[in-house]
Amino acid sequence: MQKRPLNDKGVSVIIGTLLLILITVTAAAALAVVVSQLQNSYAKQQLHQAAVSAENISFLNIAFTDNQTEWSLTGIKNSQNWSSVKLTVLNLNTNPVLIEGISFNDQYVINYTDLSRTDPDALSRNIYNTSNYLTIPAESSQDIYVDFVANATEDPIGLIDYTGPQDFAVDSVQNIKIVTSLSNIFQINLKPPNPVYQMSIVSDNLGNYQRDVLELDGSGSTADHPIMSWNWTIYDGTFTPSIIQNFSGETVRISSLNNTANYSGELTVTDSAGLTRTSNVFSIPPDTNFNPPANFWANFNPTSSTINVTIKDINGNPVNGADVNYVFDNNVDGNLTLSNYVGETGIPTDGTNSTLVSCNAEVSSGSPGTGTVKVEYGSFQPYSVIVSTTCNP
Repeated sequence: MQKRPLNDKGVSVIIGTLLLILITVTAAAALAVVVSQLQNSYAKQQLHQAAVSAENISFLNIAFTDNQTEWSLTGIKNSQNWSSVKLTVLNLNTNPVLIEGISFNDQYVINYTDLSRTDPDALSRNIYNTSNYLTIPAESSQDIYVDFVANATEDPIGLIDYTGPQDFAVDSVQNIKIVTSLSNIFQINLKPPNPVYQMSIVSDNLGNYQRDVLELDGSGSTADHPIMSWNWTIYDGTFTPSIIQNFSGETVRISSLNNTANYSGELTVTDSAGLTRTSNVFSIPPDTNFNPPANFWANFNPTSSTINVTIKDINGNPVNGADVNYVFDNNVDGNLTLSNYVGETGIPTDGTNSTLVSCNAEVSSGSPGTGTVKVEYGSFQPYSVIVSTTCNP
């Protein structure tokens, strides 16, 4: 029997087809895996970008503390060598925020905490840094404390954030940054307040007592945060300096300066964040209004039948050259007269003036003559003086 020749071509085609299908399926599966991985990576990237975009922190409050007793430095004029600061921040996102770092004017702190070292529970406070992030829960606020000065004596847990008090320059803008774990940077710029002062002479009228005073007004001062204090320092004229007096208040009145001397002054304004700035030195020149006619009184002397007027300044010295008017308020029988109706202090003696009250019996319907004389001087409340004198024939 003759054998038929073996046909290998058909088998090869089938095997090749199967291999091609296998390769195609494998490639498709591999491609599907790659596409899936890319899709997952893209989705994760989108979620990350969404998380970064959604992250938001707001600074609710900033309070610097300048406790010089903590760092044993005194006599630093116009200093902002802060010893600590409290930051209150709000997480506006619906997810927690992790704080990675905090900087002040691009100086990053080493450690920060959730309690002040003056807090009764300070020993249990948590320490946060680049190895231990602080978590701010969703839609919650958090107090953050940074100590610029700390040593074993001042801080029982040995927390050291800086090597000494930080001088951030009183006239410069203070920049604070918070860096999150998502590499977001939230910052705020704090501008120091601007002290503005005005000087004027004002009078306090207290009945028959008048006081002219120097008024210092700091109400024109401005700040990004509410102003908490206005502090005035008065120096002697030479500004050696020798401090004469200190005053506190938005507006102060000073009545104790001697009008013969030169003085200088400064206004220091502090806002709610603890930022402070002191004005330039202003001059307070001599002014006679610092010793104004301040005391005025009048009485009737029945022995001499005279109305006597005395005017003195705020220091008790007699005031000469002051014009005084005498006016009858009541002249019962019309028989009273005055020797003068206008007088000037200093005549006959310093700071005084007088007028003689006389009664004319010829026009008198009775004896003695009686009445009331109103004594007027400047813006003072007039004196009403009751007079009574024997009528002469």
